[in-house]
Amino acid sequence: MELQYTYWQDGAFFVGFLDNYPDDSTQGVSLAELEEALVEVYKIKQEEKKHLTGIRKTGTIKIPA
Repeated sequence: MELQYTYWQDGAFFVGFLDNYPDDSTQGVSLAELEEALVEVYKIKQEEKKHLTGIRKTGTIKIPA
């Protein structure tokens, strides 16, 4: 499994978020530490999903020409 994320360097820290969870940013003093923190965010979000209902998703509909 691969997780896509967006990150940038802000002073001495690497800051980033998982692309599927842009409201949940985290940071690390190295890129490796940031990636570890992002994996933890993912695990927390997966655990939260087990207890939530009504999670919104997107879909695509093809309309015949």
